[in-house]
Amino acid sequence: MGITLYDKPKVELVGSELFVDGNRHQRATRTLRDMKKVLAAYAEDNGNQDAYYMYRNVYRSGDIRLDITVIPAGPFGEECAKTFGHYHPGSEDGPGYPEVYQVLHGSAVFILQKKNRNGSVNVSIVNAERGDCVLLPPGHGHVTVNRGEDVLVLSNIVYDRFEALYGDYGSNQGAAYYYIKGGEIRQNSNYIVEKNERLSAKEFNARYGFSCDDLLLELQREPKKFAFLVKPGLLQKK
Repeated sequence: MGITLYDKPKVELVGSELFVDGNRHQRATRTLRDMKKVLAAYAEDNGNQDAYYMYRNVYRSGDIRLDITVIPAGPFGEECAKTFGHYHPGSEDGPGYPEVYQVLHGSAVFILQKKNRNGSVNVSIVNAERGDCVLLPPGHGHVTVNRGEDVLVLSNIVYDRFEALYGDYGSNQGAAYYYIKGGEIRQNSNYIVEKNERLSAKEFNARYGFSCDDLLLELQREPKKFAFLVKPGLLQKK
């Protein structure tokens, strides 16, 4: 039995396979071995177990693409299952490219971090439940955590003309915080955290005057709403 994620186009998740209008969509897989550099602890006896799945270009509008990410419940040792983590490069008008996610199934935590000039980082830990959209602003690196006991399924929209930057996360053994089973937030000793906060998706989005109820539908009906993905300078903090 699958999970229907969208109706137009019809997007269905069956196990670890994604179907778009009945056609199997190409999948990229990260394994625990791929994740070795960003885990609080890595056990060699985990072998090459799958960590999460990415399905890119499920839908596109001009230079904006919609992807699907599937993170099984895990866990990874003490940690809840998560993505590798990355930053986005700077754009023509200065800021790094933003991104928008929506939780389609399950329960998520987004660990966002922004570098300060003194080498420290400011961290925002954003809780998101099914239906919640989360804006990832310019200049923020991000990791997505499956904090629930069920599979986490997310969609995201992003400008399609840049490559993500994974180096900082690999060299610093992950994000500034690890999300441990049971909800503990444990700091990564490779970082100096100047500020941290925990808040809801709605609270975080409000800082930028952003709201969204259905990522795909709104992209289809009102693509200009997401022009800031291509020109980040359009996105102003309130």
